[in-house]
Amino acid sequence: MSKMQELIKAYAEKRTQENYRMIVSEVQTAKVLWSAYSPVTKGHFIDYVQGVACAFVFSEKKYCEDFCRHMLKSKMTVGVAECKKESRLAMLTDYHRSGIEGILVDNGQPHILVEMKDVINAPDFSDLPVKDRPILNPSLVSSANRFFQCMENKTVTPDMELNLLTDVYRAKYLVPAENEPKDGQITVPALERNDGAKIVPFFTDIDELRKFEQSKQFQIVVGGFEQLETFCKAGETVVINPFGFNFALTGKTCEAVHNAVKIVPQNDAERAVIFTPEGVPEELLERICALFEEYDEITAGYVRGLRKNGTSELMIVVRCGEDTEKAKTITDELSAKAKEFTKTVPIFTSTAYQMGNLAANGAIPFFERIFVDSSIPPENF
Repeated sequence: MSKMQELIKAYAEKRTQENYRMIVSEVQTAKVLWSAYSPVTKGHFIDYVQGVACAFVFSEKKYCEDFCRHMLKSKMTVGVAECKKESRLAMLTDYHRSGIEGILVDNGQPHILVEMKDVINAPDFSDLPVKDRPILNPSLVSSANRFFQCMENKTVTPDMELNLLTDVYRAKYLVPAENEPKDGQITVPALERNDGAKIVPFFTDIDELRKFEQSKQFQIVVGGFEQLETFCKAGETVVINPFGFNFALTGKTCEAVHNAVKIVPQNDAERAVIFTPEGVPEELLERICALFEEYDEITAGYVRGLRKNGTSELMIVVRCGEDTEKAKTITDELSAKAKEFTKTVPIFTSTAYQMGNLAANGAIPFFERIFVDSSIPPENF
């Protein structure tokens, strides 16, 4: 048994800060760890655990290999990456660059979720002038990696697509240019893909730019979605991180980005992550089902989790028609009544709203109203 497994089991028996600190120390200093890697995105494998974007780290190679075989059963390719102690800081720093907020240690065995903030001090650039701050797009890297991982086994959900497109809109990019910007115009070197097509490269950060070996020959310009879209409108194909998750955008993709931004306004700076919560008390769901019975309009109810602004909340979605005013009345009343039996009141919303519709998409209802056709004689049931 690995030292990590001994520490995790000790923490399960006695959840002290000291036991947790020892696990964190082992993540930082173990002689060797193995990390799950995505060949699809050429980056860290990312999955959401209780709404937190997590990397997967293992104390034994066999554990990581077992995880890869498990993921292959669901038609998702995952590889094994060795990380020795001397390169641990680089790996953890790259986790931060990739928008990873937690590390799930030894998934498939007695395991633990360790928060990134406990493992590494994220650099703080808030004291620097905006123009001097390094270009980083952790939200975009995280959402793109997760999106393209799920593209492989066709499990992309609408909220994944929405987050990716809005992150593309909000991001700032590093762009190699053959000339200094003049009248807002730059000439960007084209790359040739394997199929012979020419693409214009945009990069999310300096680490991705460094993969472009010729970058030192060019000026590096900071651009946003407006500059990206200009190339697309001119008939070019722009590829974000061509040596990473490799997201190709055309004029049609840019239209999809604008449509996504209409749904999620630009000033909504934090992405919303919808997830399936664990350990929701059955008693709470039974009390909520009893409330639903008071409303003939409610035909189904779904329990989801919503992570936003760094916190996670329970969300109850009801299906009660398309009338948004009626839906608001019902969900407001449900929220008020729920206060009578729970201190932590869930967010109540409806499929009449975009967020509720996204949350219910593909979810299994915990409440479903059964309709009986009274025109059918009982003996025919």
